[in-house]
Amino acid sequence: MKRHPSILVIGAGKWGQNHLRVFHRLGALGAVAEANAALHEAIMKKYPGIKIYRSHLDALADPGIDGAVVATPAPTHFEVSRAVLEAGKDLLVEKPMTLSVEEAAELNSLAARRSRILMVGHLLLFKPAVRKIIETIRAGLIGELYYISMRRAKLGRVRREENVLWSFAPHDIAVLLKLVDAPVKSVSAAGKAALQPQVDDDVHVHLVFENEVQAHVHLSWLWPEDERKTVIVGSQGMLTYDEHENKIWHHQKGVNQDLSIYDAGCREIPFADRDALEEEARHFLECIQGRTEPLASGRHGQEVIEVLVQADRFLAQGKKEKDYFVHESAYVDPPVQIGNGTRIWHFSHVMSGAVIGERCNIGQNVFIAKNVRIGNNVKIQNNVSVYEGVILEDDVFCGPSMVFTNVKTPRSAYPRNTAEDYIPTVVKKGASIGANATIVCGVTIGRYSLVGAGAVVTRDVPDHAVVYGNPAGIRGWACKCGNVIETEKAGALNCPACGTSLTF
Repeated sequence: MKRHPSILVIGAGKWGQNHLRVFHRLGALGAVAEANAALHEAIMKKYPGIKIYRSHLDALADPGIDGAVVATPAPTHFEVSRAVLEAGKDLLVEKPMTLSVEEAAELNSLAARRSRILMVGHLLLFKPAVRKIIETIRAGLIGELYYISMRRAKLGRVRREENVLWSFAPHDIAVLLKLVDAPVKSVSAAGKAALQPQVDDDVHVHLVFENEVQAHVHLSWLWPEDERKTVIVGSQGMLTYDEHENKIWHHQKGVNQDLSIYDAGCREIPFADRDALEEEARHFLECIQGRTEPLASGRHGQEVIEVLVQADRFLAQGKKEKDYFVHESAYVDPPVQIGNGTRIWHFSHVMSGAVIGERCNIGQNVFIAKNVRIGNNVKIQNNVSVYEGVILEDDVFCGPSMVFTNVKTPRSAYPRNTAEDYIPTVVKKGASIGANATIVCGVTIGRYSLVGAGAVVTRDVPDHAVVYGNPAGIRGWACKCGNVIETEKAGALNCPACGTSLTF
């Protein structure tokens, strides 16, 4: 191993720029991968001599690179991180490491199989104040831990898709798990979507740990003051930490066994302050050189995701059962199941037994037959009929007047109109079907594929394929963001728009 590992930074956006600065200062910046070519000139001026790649796949093929930092948008973390580990490089991925527990577990499994370092960018764990608090609690300064209260609140920046839980909570959950150092027994949450339907602006999360310590986290981007405060209560005193002031206070006060109150005053706990991001970067380099498990390991990152997912599910359960819209001219035959945030517009008809997920938009003059299953965030444009036997998974788009069928050999004189006669058709997650396309029953439309306008699809469409024509044939490949991309090498695709890599 070289004296200084060589680090590739993938993603040179706002936070990626901070990683560039720190790793360059430490003499460990080996290369940059940034899909946006407009940023390349500024990077070259600031870091002359540094290799710049447009594709992170090309950069990962560089044998001189030892590890990579993934600082791309959160929805791309899994696929980009997987490419890093498959290339045999050590990995530091920004928080949240993924958006699902399954993806986090897959990254941990891959890192273990490849004997690679997997570290998550939980920056607060590298703030000297937080490390001092953990050290103080471990030393028993405030006795047995009772409970912890955290608040991370301010006015803005409000997101349109990501709620405040996923935006703010990874910081505090990561610290909580280290502070308590015990498995989580239960998670509950309550939230308020004040500004946008289904996007919580203010969330309260409550955790109970196996050692009976309890913790409460308040998160808000609709709050009058910028607050980042922690209160920790124990059997022999209390600690408070204000992140803005960067000061730890030991409150030598509490309640005696006879329920009388004692107060021996308050003192500040000193610590040597250092740049947290630089501490995180140094730790990553040390783990690469020493082949040691990071403080913010992939396993720890997965535990954080598990808490976030449980809290998010609790938020969903707490919303009103019928928080959806049906236009007065539409017909909905009970019983049906319609998810929160879904809108059903003029002259549409939903038959009994249909299940429609959350945040769907059902356009004008749409027919949804009995027992049809429609996932979350599905868009069905005007004049579409979704017949029995059709399944639309999450994030599917159906263009105006496209056609599904459910019987291959229809005859008016010989009716084939029972559930046993229908041939299932499945449209997988993220697929888009263009206007006036026809989908012959019995096929599967693959994940994130694109079916062109007017196409006649007679056979299965692979994941990410672009098909059009009559009969439809494969004409190219598409990223999940919708950008059509070219084949760069056998079995691999790279999207210049969002940096996603695909392997077959």
